[in-house]
Amino acid sequence: MDKHVTVEIAPGEQVICYCPEKVAIHIGDQCLFADGELVECGVILDEHGCVDSAESLIPQIIRCATLQDQARARENALLAQMAEDSCKQHVRTLALDMRLVLVRYSFDRKMLLVVFAAEERVDFRELIKRLASDFHCRIEMRQIGVRDEASIIGGMGPCGREHCCTAWLRRFESVNVRMARTQSLSLNPLNISGMCGRLKCCLRYEDEQYRGALRGLPREGSYVEGPDGVGRVVELQIMLQRVRVRLEDGRVFTYPASEVHMLHQRPTCRKHRIKIDDGETA
Repeated sequence: MDKHVTVEIAPGEQVICYCPEKVAIHIGDQCLFADGELVECGVILDEHGCVDSAESLIPQIIRCATLQDQARARENALLAQMAEDSCKQHVRTLALDMRLVLVRYSFDRKMLLVVFAAEERVDFRELIKRLASDFHCRIEMRQIGVRDEASIIGGMGPCGREHCCTAWLRRFESVNVRMARTQSLSLNPLNISGMCGRLKCCLRYEDEQYRGALRGLPREGSYVEGPDGVGRVVELQIMLQRVRVRLEDGRVFTYPASEVHMLHQRPTCRKHRIKIDDGETA
């Protein structure tokens, strides 16, 4: 049966292709595919199951890459490096406010793709004219955001591992400050921002686990009754399922969540007088 596959052309650049049954390919194989009038080379990342017929609007796999094809791809990479140097020189000459992220040729060298990042819209018409005059092929400019830029450039995150967006994360999802609050993280931008300057992507895919762990835990600042008496929750250790409680005499204890019972109203009984942070007594 025919099938659809995901092909990665370059870091951060993927495309869904139609693969005829007669073409035998597997995940990890290098292949050639036709995208309109262009021929591109990429690596198979994933298979999406069988389909009944070809879709004319999506690229189509031609064949697995031969040794000659792989040699041409390496040659294209070297030529792209020289084209990138020339492009950087033109950007400096034209004083364009843009950062070049990636320059690559299509496999058939009919197209030169220039990927760049910029804070605002850039008038690159003169740049295209100069590049077309230098390389005598079609020039395509593509502007990306800072998260995509970090994905392509790569690097090490504050956790000491390779960026998730470079190593395995293929689709960006929205991230908000509420997710940092759920994990009881400091809202200092330096602590919750990634190398791209945006909120860390890991806040998103850890959010559901943290929200699940919070179920059944008392809220910070609420009153609970534990083995040593009634006190106020001053800290939640979410993943350990523990709570830190300050008692009326100022002592602080850490209990497993199963050993404390939430009080649905503020205790008013004399024997349950609790010292409040601002000096009041309940």
